Amino acid sequence: MNYPNPILICDENENFRSLLRDMLTKNGFFHVIEAAKVDEALTLMKQRKDFLVLITAHKFSSELIDSLQFQKSFLVFAEGKDPNTLTLAARVGVNHIISYPFHSQKLIEKIHSML
Repeated sequence: MNYPNPILICDENENFRSLLRDMLTKNGFFHVIEAAKVDEALTLMKQRKDFLVLITAHKFSSELIDSLQFQKSFLVFAEGKDPNTLTLAARVGVNHIISYPFHSQKLIEKIHSML
């Protein structure tokens, strides 16, 4: 399956971004864009409103939260069920949170449920 919209991965850890990219491309998601910093992600999200955004919870900022509200779909990676993460996620309407560690199949299933 080739998801028609681009997937934006936002995380400062290059290894994690690479791992996610590999998981996605092996499962037919070929239009993957990476941002190492939040300001890069914000710039990209201002240019396009159709990203599926994959972002780590510790990247939340008020500016990012405002930008995420204009995106159709986003998934947050979080460590456990941290109440602060859940509160921030609820604020922007996140209903897709995946906890570390996770299996690639769980991520792909979560993405398919968002389509």
